[in-house]
Amino acid sequence: MNIEEWSGYEVSEGVLEQAANWLAVLDSENLDNNQQIAFYDWLQQQASHQQAYLELSELWAKSSCIKSMEHLVETSKVLPFPSHLPRPEFQTNIPQTTASPAWAYSLTIGLILVGLSLPIVQNII
Repeated sequence: MNIEEWSGYEVSEGVLEQAANWLAVLDSENLDNNQQIAFYDWLQQQASHQQAYLELSELWAKSSCIKSMEHLVETSKVLPFPSHLPRPEFQTNIPQTTASPAWAYSLTIGLILVGLSLPIVQNII
């Protein structure tokens, strides 16, 4: 992954390498005033220098933060899968019941026919 994918701002690979070098120099404890002045001069030369340094320093800070919080992350425990599972028992005597009694269908059809024939009977009477 390169810096263009992070921010959409075009930064050359050379500038990215320079920013990474400056980040390493600034992270060391042996920083003298001349190096600090040279860093500020480099940073002020171009906007791409500032963008590259900001992106890399943010990434560096996030990675160090993750390392410091590593002990807080719970590790997943692997549960062993049993080598032999008991076979499930199937119910062999299933009762043969229907959802509703057979006479209910006949009654429903009869009521529908009576309802359809009522207008005809009323016209006759």
